[in-house]
Amino acid sequence: MKIILNDFPWTKVVLYFTVMGAAMQIAGLVPFLNDFWFFFLVSAADSWLLLRWEERKFAQLHLLPKTRRHWLQGLSGIFAGCGMLLATAAITLFLTGDGWQVNRDVDPVYIMVVFVSCLWSSVVQEFVFRGYPFQTMLDNYGTWKAQVAIAIPFGFMHVHAGMDFFSVLTTILTTGLGSVLFGMAYVKTKHLALPIGLHAGWNFVQALVPRAAAGNMGRSLVQISGDADRYNFANIVGPYIVVTLIAIAVLANLDASRKMKELF
Repeated sequence: MKIILNDFPWTKVVLYFTVMGAAMQIAGLVPFLNDFWFFFLVSAADSWLLLRWEERKFAQLHLLPKTRRHWLQGLSGIFAGCGMLLATAAITLFLTGDGWQVNRDVDPVYIMVVFVSCLWSSVVQEFVFRGYPFQTMLDNYGTWKAQVAIAIPFGFMHVHAGMDFFSVLTTILTTGLGSVLFGMAYVKTKHLALPIGLHAGWNFVQALVPRAAAGNMGRSLVQISGDADRYNFANIVGPYIVVTLIAIAVLANLDASRKMKELF
């Protein structure tokens, strides 16, 4: 068994996700456990055991910020993630022709709660996917094999019961691209701060700025009015794909910028 795991590193990633899959099943049966804390603890224990097997340290997963650069990466990621969602929303509204207005009844406490929640969920998701499994694949098989290997479970993690086939494919496509973006952020920085920041910034604004009339929320910062009959794949999903691909391309070419190299 030990020889197989050592000679074929991907088997350790399969073992890791097998444990995480079992944790999801348990959480489905025990509602109290269906929380990000539970999945973080299971992932941490799972990672620690595998790292101990490899005679490596938990700190080598690069989760905690240790330098000023790591904090700057996380902060810049948050702003970039927010900007990406705003750009996506602006393009979508332009294509759909929907009207919008700022919600004048904003609750600052609610906004803070949303931010903390999005930050924590991003920490957990990035650690679960871009922690041990992604880094193991990256170290042993290279960037794009690692990207594909992690994008698939990351995409399926966002699939819910009741989705039709087209919705499942769309979800896997969009979240898979997001996984590639976050993975590229790790590849360029060798730390989880930037992926966490990007993920948190995107989710934070997404929770407060709907991109379609059907997405209106009573506490959202912007209220959208429009005709849902005009919505289609091109004007709703298309902008997300374009913005994400641009962001991936920017990250992939960071080495060309001296100033960006100083930060990342």
